Parts: sequence; C-alpha cells; structure tokens
Amino acid sequence: MVLILAACGSPGISPEASTSASQAASSASASAGEVAEIEWYVGLGTGTNPEQIPVQEAEVDAFNADHPNIHLTLTVVDSEQAEQDLATRMPTNPPDIIGPIGIRGLQGFGDNLLDLTDQIDAAGVDRGSIEDALWDVYQLDGKQIGIPMAVYPSFIYYNKSLFDEAGLAYPPHEVGEQYEGQDWTWETVRDLAMQLTVDANGNDATSADFNPASIEVWGLDAQFTNNDPRAWSTIFGGSGSIVADDGTTAQWPDNWRTGLQYFYDGMWTDHFIPTKAELDAIEPGGNSFQTGRIAMDVVHQWYTCCVRPAEGDPPVTDWDIAVLPTGPDGTITSKLHADTVGILDTTENPEAAFEVLNWIRQNPALLQAWGALPAITDQRGDFFAGLDETFAPLEIDWEVSTQMLEYPDVPSHEAFMPNFNEANAANGEFGSRLWTTPDIDLDAEIDAHLERLQGIFDEAS
Repeated sequence: MVLILAACGSPGISPEASTSASQAASSASASAGEVAEIEWYVGLGTGTNPEQIPVQEAEVDAFNADHPNIHLTLTVVDSEQAEQDLATRMPTNPPDIIGPIGIRGLQGFGDNLLDLTDQIDAAGVDRGSIEDALWDVYQLDGKQIGIPMAVYPSFIYYNKSLFDEAGLAYPPHEVGEQYEGQDWTWETVRDLAMQLTVDANGNDATSADFNPASIEVWGLDAQFTNNDPRAWSTIFGGSGSIVADDGTTAQWPDNWRTGLQYFYDGMWTDHFIPTKAELDAIEPGGNSFQTGRIAMDVVHQWYTCCVRPAEGDPPVTDWDIAVLPTGPDGTITSKLHADTVGILDTTENPEAAFEVLNWIRQNPALLQAWGALPAITDQRGDFFAGLDETFAPLEIDWEVSTQMLEYPDVPSHEAFMPNFNEANAANGEFGSRLWTTPDIDLDAEIDAHLERLQGIFDEAS
C-alpha cells in the first residue's frame, strides 16, 4: 500500500488560509522566546518512498524558517520496521506527530492519541470544507483523533475491452442508474460477472460447458481486499461493526454474513471471483486488474498509481470507472481508505503540535508527493486535472469517485477493536482461510472466528 499511495500526483492544490488563532499562538510563543520541539514520525503509511523524502525534508526546512517558535524534526522509518520501532519508543521516547497513517493504522494507536476537538475549534478549522461523513471516520470513543486529509473512496474499475469482446454494456456511472433495465445491485453484478467469466474454450460461467479449471478471464475481483473479511462484508452488506455497542462483545452482523457468503460463493461455487491460487498463477504481486484478465475490480482511488503497469509490462489501455451497486438493504457502501496525521497524547507541546498538524494536512507540496485526493473539497479539481494529464488520451469519469465519497462505511471496516493489533491479525488469518479453502460451512467458520475474537477482546480488559 505504501508504494501504491505514493504514485498519483496532483499539481496546484491551494491550502486553506492560516487562521488568526494559529498565528496568534505562534506570535505569543515566539515573543516569549520559547521554541517548542516537535518530532514528526513518518513510516506508518505513505511518505517513505525515495522520491517523497526530499520533498518532506524541504517542506520541514521551510516550516522551520517560517516558525521561529517551533523546531520541527522529521523522522522517516522504513515502513516494514516503523510499527515495531514506534511501539518500542512509546514508553520512553515517543514522537509528537505520527502520519500519514491510514484508518487501520491510526486505530492501532487510538488509546494514545490526543483528542483534537478543542484545537480544531480554537483554530477555526473550516469543518464545512470537508464532508461530514469523513469527520465521523476519525471519531473514537467521543474523541476526534484526526482531521480528514487524504481520502480514497472505492469504486469499480472496469476493462472496456473485455466488455466489448463479450458484447456487454458498460456498468453504470451514476448512482440510481439501471443496468440494461435491471437495478444496479450486487445480484446484477453477479449475473454480469458470470457472463464476463470465460474459460479457455470461450465458454462463460453461465454455460453448462464452462470449465472452472481453465478460466482465462474473471468477471470480478476486489484486489488487495481478499484477506480482509471486514472489507468484503462492508462493500456488500453496508456499514456494520465487529464490536457490539457495549464496546467489548465480538459480533458479525447478519448483513455482513450475507456479504461474506456472496464473495465466498463467487470464488468457490460460481467461479467469477479468482481464488488465491488462481491469482498467484496470473499475478503473484496481486495487481490482478493490470493482467487484463479481470473485467471488474473493486479498488480505491489510490489504485490510479497501479492501473498503469511497470515499464515493459503490457498495459490495460482502455478502462474507466463505475459506481458501486446497492446491497440487499438498498444502500450503497463505498469502503473508504483515508490518510491523516495524529498527535500522541504524550506530547509536551500540544498547541505547537496541532499547528504543525494543521500545516501538514493542507500542504500542497506534501499532498502532491503523497498522491493524495484532498479531503478539502475545493482542492479536488486540480487533483483530477493532474490525473487527466497522466491518463490522456483516456477520458476517465472522475465524477464516479466524488459520488462514492458520499457513501463511506461508518463505522469504518478498519475501525477500532479491543486489543486491536492482535484482533486485526486474527481477521487477516480468517480472511486468508476463506480465500484459500473450498467447501467451508461459512456460518460455522464465522461463529468459530467470533469465539476467537472474543477471547482476544477479553484480554484487553
């Protein structure tokens, strides 16, 4: 994910104007002759790629030159070591600011994060410049642990060439639009995906002659999601929570059970979704859509990095994006990835740390280096204009992306769980089992997984 999130740039983003409250705090601190030492820790998400580090260093130098009352230090740790490194530092030498970091990563440090509510209000942050639902993503036990900074809604990337070969109409680009006279639901997606799934003899998955042992094209994938059962569940069945309202009981909502069954059957019964073994056979790196053998793929906005292949690889040259379908309850859920920065509650200088955080989250050079779709609505036009230049002469309907931002999963599929890191690892193991094992009694497997999760949750208390 770090490599993916680094790849899509966006020129010309304009930051919000500095607030008078922030300027006043800076002046007061500077006049008192105090210099607040703030450490910014990068490595838990994007920001570690070689081309990103010099940009971050230059911006930190510029910040220090403009803020004599604050000395900002940048620490960049390799992403594979950062989580353990930070955990080691937390007891005795924690940094002040962490990020960019995604929802899942931020939740892992939820108990250690500062509530930003008062600072947001005091600084006059324009809440109206960001959709309300995005603010909700960073609510944890009544605390506002982050400000929406970079958002990545999910939607359907589709291979137009495969649709053309099958003689099928493209999927809808507008919420509420039908597909060939049928409501755009997950059942409609199943029917369409089976027509697009083709074996080596040209038989599609609706044919009695179809051979699932020799599939050449699959109708649907949700790449990079395959071992995440919460992600599978939420895009089909709508928002839900693995934790009951009491905050301690493990649960799997009925709509999520239905969603998991849909994806499990898609792999092992209907064969329109590739299994782990099938994916490994065509693309061990996991970038299935770029093989040209996936007709529809549910992925996030950040995938614009990798929809174009590495140099020398054959590209998928004709693609576009479509809206997600409605679930059984009639709602649409676009599972959301989002990056932000958070302040650890151990900071000795919370006001200065917030001033730095507010600068980071709307800094145009940083957002461009990270390939970040801005959470601030009036910055998005420039972002998409940059993507248009990248993918010309293709004309991609980016309005699909902005539509899907209106349907985030709240609570997030990456939301807090007691004993978060251990519970998250258990979810990954459960998802991998579904992805690799046929003939499972799914309800029984979910029940067994919940029993395991409950034990993990109980350890937190």
